Amino acid sequence: MYKKIGWFLLFLSLILAGKASAQEMTAASSKELKAALSDPQVSVIKLQSGIYEGNILIERKVHIIGDKGTRILGTEKGHVLTIAADDVIVENLEVEGSGSQNAGIYVKGDRAYLHHIALRNVFHGIYARNSYGHRFENNLITSFNGRNRHSGFGIYLVEAPNTAVKENYFYHTQDGVYVSYSDFCEVTGNIMFKARYGVHTMDSRNILIADNQVTESINGLMIMQSYEVFILENYFFKNTEIDGAGIFIYDTFDSKISSNIVKGNFRGIILEHAKRNRLEFNNVLRNDTGLEIGKNSNDNTIYLNNFSGNTRQVISEKDNRNLFSKDNYGNYFDDHHLLNLDNDHKVDFAYKSGDVFYQMADDEPLLQVFYQSPSVELWNMIEQYTPIPSQAFIIDESPLAEPVPVKQKKFISEKNHINHSREFPIILFFFLITLASLLIFNFGRKHNEI
Repeated sequence: MYKKIGWFLLFLSLILAGKASAQEMTAASSKELKAALSDPQVSVIKLQSGIYEGNILIERKVHIIGDKGTRILGTEKGHVLTIAADDVIVENLEVEGSGSQNAGIYVKGDRAYLHHIALRNVFHGIYARNSYGHRFENNLITSFNGRNRHSGFGIYLVEAPNTAVKENYFYHTQDGVYVSYSDFCEVTGNIMFKARYGVHTMDSRNILIADNQVTESINGLMIMQSYEVFILENYFFKNTEIDGAGIFIYDTFDSKISSNIVKGNFRGIILEHAKRNRLEFNNVLRNDTGLEIGKNSNDNTIYLNNFSGNTRQVISEKDNRNLFSKDNYGNYFDDHHLLNLDNDHKVDFAYKSGDVFYQMADDEPLLQVFYQSPSVELWNMIEQYTPIPSQAFIIDESPLAEPVPVKQKKFISEKNHINHSREFPIILFFFLITLASLLIFNFGRKHNEI
């Protein structure tokens, strides 16, 4: 009896091992790669280090794993790698050489998982369209490196909802991540450097943008025509273009901007045609303008923020109506002289920001030559502290006596791209089968049944 069971288990393990090896194939050339992709029995393709010629089309579910130094070079026409099937996994590759308006990887199947891929000398890095449920993680993406060619987007989502973009590194792209008509997406833990916009949204709803770092770009964020966007714990630094900002919220509603560090930008945060948004627990530091509230921006709640070291703390169009304090808590302004006779959490008189010069220069642009002149600074100071009626366009009735504690993370400039092995479970399975067979044989010998 034990002999039969042992032989059966051993035979089963051999069958399963043969089946597993039939599903996995190693390729060392472009021809072998295309042969593996055309074989429906092959589910895992391992590419040896070397150069593989594109363009490549994936039309069925498969898992492609590259060794270190595995490169796929496109023809500089069309997409280098096209994924037209669902549930495809691609990892540990270098992809280069797309067409002038094409992507390194174009995704039109659902639930693609692309990670630890370096995409260079391509227009768009990853372009997902009319599909959903993707994960794009731990990739390094840059666009064309020549001045004679336009740059595309690092990751471009068009009608690609429920997609997660995590811990990627982008540089020299038009936008790091562009989310267009794609709801319920997540952009977290990414680093963007020298882009037009770090993260750009358009006509999208319920988007999480968290723990990202954007530097030396025009706008850290460009949020347009979107609803319910959650902008949390990001770092926007040194985005100093004359028309740029750390965060630009345009025609966007019912969103939350919280716990961000907005430092050293031309303008820290801009609201324009923005309504019913909440700005809280943000550090707005050392910007030329801390917060600029443009036309038709109303019913926003702005409290528990720190405004420190900005040349102009807050400016606003005069017809806007927004709330700068809530439940007897306002914002902290480092230029608001402290008078706190009752020693509570707030200053004893309201903070007013008029900046009449901003309004006049908006009507007469030639007046900009007097910007930051001593006379204008004196004018604004009188406007702020005068007890008589004045052109104060924002009033914080409960300015804080001390800065608000804001959670700050340590931001880094590069990511480690680590390739994790998935072979351990199957090795353990075959080891246990073999061990069980040997134990049964041994037990049978002891009972003289073999």
